[in-house]
Amino acid sequence: MSTAKPAGRTRMTVSVPADVAEYLRSTSNASAVVCEAIAVYRARELDRRLEEAYRADAAEAEQLNREWEGVDAEVSE
Repeated sequence: MSTAKPAGRTRMTVSVPADVAEYLRSTSNASAVVCEAIAVYRARELDRRLEEAYRADAAEAEQLNREWEGVDAEVSE
């Protein structure tokens, strides 16, 4: 009898609230549900980090624009 795991898979034990455990037990593929939920969570986290970075960059770009306004005015005259 083979005990080989599917390629790229790792068995884990995690603690979850009772309602989450009940839901996972009621699904036909709890692993797929967990993987999809984590993929959604990671995408949301990436979006949040990117938004923070864009805001920081926008503030820096605004500051640079203010610093160069005088030079830009001289060039366009």
